[in-house]
Amino acid sequence: MTPIPETLLDIISTDFEDYGSLELTEAKLDGTRLTLAFHVAVDDYPEFHPKWHVICRTVQEHSLSLGFHYQCRYAADHVLLVPYRARQTSTSFYGKVENASAVVGALVKCHKTIAGDWIPFERFLNKEIDVTELIAGGFGMLAEGPEPFILAYEDTLRQYGFSTSHVELSQPTHPNGDEMSVLILDQAYVIAEEFVPIEV
Repeated sequence: MTPIPETLLDIISTDFEDYGSLELTEAKLDGTRLTLAFHVAVDDYPEFHPKWHVICRTVQEHSLSLGFHYQCRYAADHVLLVPYRARQTSTSFYGKVENASAVVGALVKCHKTIAGDWIPFERFLNKEIDVTELIAGGFGMLAEGPEPFILAYEDTLRQYGFSTSHVELSQPTHPNGDEMSVLILDQAYVIAEEFVPIEV
């Protein structure tokens, strides 16, 4: 007989759409501590305790929506963690193109290749000017952020004939970036240093 899982994090790989239900009923933030309240039912484990809190400690970022979720997972290696773990830099460019929109489209595609839909394209861009206008102007600082994104943007710009340069790489934005992980609920998520499940 399969033993009943001990904590909520032991069953997060369950497909709740077909084999149970997972409802986020409350999210309460107190400083950098976030408490998530769940009601859970798992078809394979009818005796599993239904009410849980997950204490998220030293929260860095979150995007949550209350209600039922169908996929839940915990990850220590995910693109959402890259901004906190990778070294930082910025890139500037120089050159001219006839179709600035095509370049922006290529940059969007480049960004999505790395980030999927998890990180908005605009997150690392120069916020002082519209990106199409910036490209059309022929020079300027394009973006500042994690090394994998910035170097990929440079590769894309060079394919369109631009010259690029970036500042010397600096340390990650967070000293404990390697200790962070992410709890994902469908497209919602919490990035924190620790997740502690508690029966309630």
